[in-house]
Amino acid sequence: MSQLRCAAYLRISTSLQNPLSPEDQLRKCREFATRENWAVLDSQIYSDEALSGVGADRPGLTRLMAAAESRPRPFDVVLVDDSSRLSRSLSDAMRIFERLNFAGVRVVAVSQGIDSQNDQADVLVTFHGLMDSMYVKELAKKTHRGMEGALLRGFHTGGSCFGYRTTEADGGKQLRVFEPEAAIVRRIFEMSAVGAALKTIAKTLNAEGIPSPRARKGRPSVGGWCPTGIREMLHNERYVGRIVWNRSKFVKVPGTNKRVARLRPQSEWKTRVQPHLRIVSDELWERVRTRLSWLKENYRGGRPSGLCSPRAGSRYLFSGILVCSECGARLSIVTGTRKNDHPRWGCPRNFNRGTCSNDLRERNEYVEKQLLGELQRAVLHPEAVEYALTAFEKALDEQLTAVTGGLDKNRERLAAIDAELGRLAEAVAIQGSSRALMTAISAREAERTAIERSLLGSGPGSIKAAAEDAHEFAREQLRDIRSAAGAAPAEARMMLAKHVDRIVMRPTRAGDERFYIAEGEWDLLGKYEGRPGGALRILEMVAGVRFELTTFGL
Repeated sequence: MSQLRCAAYLRISTSLQNPLSPEDQLRKCREFATRENWAVLDSQIYSDEALSGVGADRPGLTRLMAAAESRPRPFDVVLVDDSSRLSRSLSDAMRIFERLNFAGVRVVAVSQGIDSQNDQADVLVTFHGLMDSMYVKELAKKTHRGMEGALLRGFHTGGSCFGYRTTEADGGKQLRVFEPEAAIVRRIFEMSAVGAALKTIAKTLNAEGIPSPRARKGRPSVGGWCPTGIREMLHNERYVGRIVWNRSKFVKVPGTNKRVARLRPQSEWKTRVQPHLRIVSDELWERVRTRLSWLKENYRGGRPSGLCSPRAGSRYLFSGILVCSECGARLSIVTGTRKNDHPRWGCPRNFNRGTCSNDLRERNEYVEKQLLGELQRAVLHPEAVEYALTAFEKALDEQLTAVTGGLDKNRERLAAIDAELGRLAEAVAIQGSSRALMTAISAREAERTAIERSLLGSGPGSIKAAAEDAHEFAREQLRDIRSAAGAAPAEARMMLAKHVDRIVMRPTRAGDERFYIAEGEWDLLGKYEGRPGGALRILEMVAGVRFELTTFGL
């Protein structure tokens, strides 16, 4: 028997665990493999660190499963220290074991003695999975109780907040006001109280280079201050010395490590007054509350709440398609949204935050006219038509290649039927007519007629039908592009989505005039089901809005 090749999967839940824990897990796996005369391959060691076992969306585990289900497989066995390393969710643990077993990979949890080849493996996996699941739930309850006790003793329950720093205290951590940031908090409240919009506040702070809370945490601060973050600050009661704890709970999305917040009943909220944490006065807090309430009441915008994305109901044809070349954000209508105004496209990061240098605004009517005009010219351009025909011929050749294989078989069967009919005719001549012989002859003749119709006719499965399918596909795709201009915005966006993914808008200057250069790719034929590989060749589109157009190239 050849030596079995082993992969090893290692996981620790948090960065606070012993950093040698993965090495210990690997050591146990290697020791087990040595006793069994197996080999742990150095190239097949997968690990995840600081990731919970409740979710299955772990990079290391994902790579392990992909390798196990590949062909040829790089290993025969997966070794883990115990089943909780694979998952602490019973349903996920069973699913992982089932997928590996289906892929023909053996699973061994070395410290528990679980071997998927054993008849009792399913029972053991279920038992340990249930225990692991109960452990996670009990741990969550204990953690929640501990946080509640810390709150009642006046300690900080976790999480960072702009304007404060944490200090170590006997038995826990406490917050203290950090004056350099507290001054910024007071300034934000003052600006809001006197009428400054959220976007105005964000752009002012970004223009002055004031570090945002995200930058303070050591994370990239490409976006800087943003209106939504400032809105959260204006609603944070901690700034008036009032701590509201247990307002919400976080629930994991099944099968993932993502968490979503769910609001708890107000009766479960815990409120603590801590005057030493006050940054904003009651008078300033109430001024801001009054203004925000007035804005909420008077500027609803007439938009009903719903589940659809704003782009899904947008009346603008290129919504979600135009991209800023400077920062990569999707352009949006930033001005002119009121009745009788001219809607203008612009970069939202420049308009809302001032963190992008692209301050060019372009009227929607010019953008649509120019881009759709270029699209029409692209479809009707002689070189584009030639390209479409060439691509169509390739798809047709591939379709006919598949049909030809069937034709060869049909021709072979036709020759066999002719030979059978000859033998049946001889039998009739020698033995005379009989019901069995006449039935056999009728069946062969009917099959022969059907094959001839397939070879020469125009019905389903014939050569002519296959050619017509490919012709109709090409015609349909070009009709879609031509009709996009006249369709309703929602329908037109669906048509365009089949042919263009994104159009990069590059702000450009020529003398005193500023304009956009649009750069993108029109996929004229989209995806043809009869052709493996999906999209055919792509036509490049370079067009300038309100500017002399450059030529198309294939």
